Amino acid sequence: MRDLWLAEAERCLDYDWPALKVTDRLDAQQTGRLTVASDPIYDRRTALGKLVIGECLEGEGRFLGQIVNGIMAICEETVWGGPEAFPLTGEHEVQLLSGETAAMLAWAHYLLGERFDAVSIHIGRRSKREVRTRVLDPYVDRDDYWWMGFMPGTRVNNWNPWCNLSCLTGFLLLEDDAAVRTRGIRKIMKSLDRFLLTHPADGCCDEGPMYWEHSGGALFDVLELLHAASGGEIDIYGERIVRDIGSYLYKVHIGGIYYANFADGDAKVAHYPDVIYGYGTRIHDPRLQALGAATPTIIRDYPYWFPLPRFVRSLFQERPSDAKPPYIRDAWLEQTQVMTARETEGAVEGLFTAAKGGNNLESHNHNDVGSFIVYADGLPVLIDLGTELYTAKTFSPQRYEIWTTQSAYHNLPTVRGVQQHVGGEFRASNVVYECAGDVSHLSMDIAGAYPPEAGIVSWHRAVALGRSGRAVVEIADDFKLNEPTRDIVYTLMTPCRPVERAPGTILLEYRPGSFAEIEYDKERLSFSQETIPVVDARLRRNWGDTVYRILLSEKSAVSEGRRMLRVAIAASAKEGVR
Repeated sequence: MRDLWLAEAERCLDYDWPALKVTDRLDAQQTGRLTVASDPIYDRRTALGKLVIGECLEGEGRFLGQIVNGIMAICEETVWGGPEAFPLTGEHEVQLLSGETAAMLAWAHYLLGERFDAVSIHIGRRSKREVRTRVLDPYVDRDDYWWMGFMPGTRVNNWNPWCNLSCLTGFLLLEDDAAVRTRGIRKIMKSLDRFLLTHPADGCCDEGPMYWEHSGGALFDVLELLHAASGGEIDIYGERIVRDIGSYLYKVHIGGIYYANFADGDAKVAHYPDVIYGYGTRIHDPRLQALGAATPTIIRDYPYWFPLPRFVRSLFQERPSDAKPPYIRDAWLEQTQVMTARETEGAVEGLFTAAKGGNNLESHNHNDVGSFIVYADGLPVLIDLGTELYTAKTFSPQRYEIWTTQSAYHNLPTVRGVQQHVGGEFRASNVVYECAGDVSHLSMDIAGAYPPEAGIVSWHRAVALGRSGRAVVEIADDFKLNEPTRDIVYTLMTPCRPVERAPGTILLEYRPGSFAEIEYDKERLSFSQETIPVVDARLRRNWGDTVYRILLSEKSAVSEGRRMLRVAIAASAKEGVR
């Protein structure tokens, strides 16, 4: 690890601290494309973090000059805001980027402050002044940031623990006035209470497992700081909701870096092992510890947040080297209505499925009530796409014009050309989960997720994993419409090129020589497919260059019926290609 981090730091010795151009921000505002303006912002902070770790490991001053350059360059930024913000002096907001920046400077000062003072006492003074002015003072003075949770009727999300973590870091490491520090910390604790009180009681991060690192993971980081700063007096790890927020992560783990993703989250998630292992240790959960110990430390190779304290903590945390993830067989998250099930307890081999009910006003929502995914041997077969790189449109009134948010690009039916609608009233009903013997089963009526013009009277969908004999995932749709129509299409999304071996059977090669097969009702449904080139960098990281949309369409007009899909692993490569 020392060699790895020194190599990363050495790459930054000639870093030129790129200018943050107003024209790039204007382009982001006009086009909605954020990355040209945001990438240099993230790159600056990542370079600073790597240089700090390198200097801490080596201690010879080789990186110190570049660290000072980075600190002063960041302090000179007019605002610590995202690319959508126009850089006007004095317009300081406490949000993700400003908070993360404050925390980065606070940790740099905590780790190397004496060495900075040997260069010039003005380095530390400038850092403290900027952190106080831009983050700590506004935090103390204002109660109207939505993510604080103080405004009536507000349900917070990952922003709450994430921003509170950054602010707590600043108050603990840089604030010299004890009264101000105490006032800020008390406010942080009250705000965190709002996060815990409005969080789904089953512990599920309805934003998806990718966001857990800044939701549940940030909660752990906050609790660790409070625990350390109070000498262990502040300790709520025994609370049920805190334990459930932690255990959620292994309930949605598929294998390797794949997690059961719904909404905006990625399927491939490079989590931080120190957070997972440390959380498991605090709540005395050996399964969470095992997942953390089996998770490798990965430095993301694309512009992203750089969690300096997590990487430093990981260097000092002793974790078992021979651990493997728990691979639990079944999980049911009752409030958010998410089921996960795998073929064999403790093994990544075999089938894995996840399905959801819920509603279409969840955090980072997609219109996906009743959707499901299927993996084979830990690899994707039928998928939830996640989302593209964020743009201004992602969080605008035009969000559901984006194809990846629409139900027609999830594993769901489209009736009369009508898709699911957004809103809390568009939800699943009569949701029932059962796990008996060799079968894990989730059923629901998803008719309420569609508007009246779809003409759906009822649409009972059941997703089940049966383990008796040859394991199979079955999807059963029992529907009734107000009048007959032929315009019913069942979508299945996959990164595997579909091949119709024979009418009624589709093959998906999920790795060379290994096939999953889908059986459908060839008498009533016809098969077609769309090839979708993947041009978005974020989707490409998850799925490669191409995804496919399988379309199973009704051959004749119907007003009611029962349709079954069965997904299984082909017994052999020979069976797959015959």
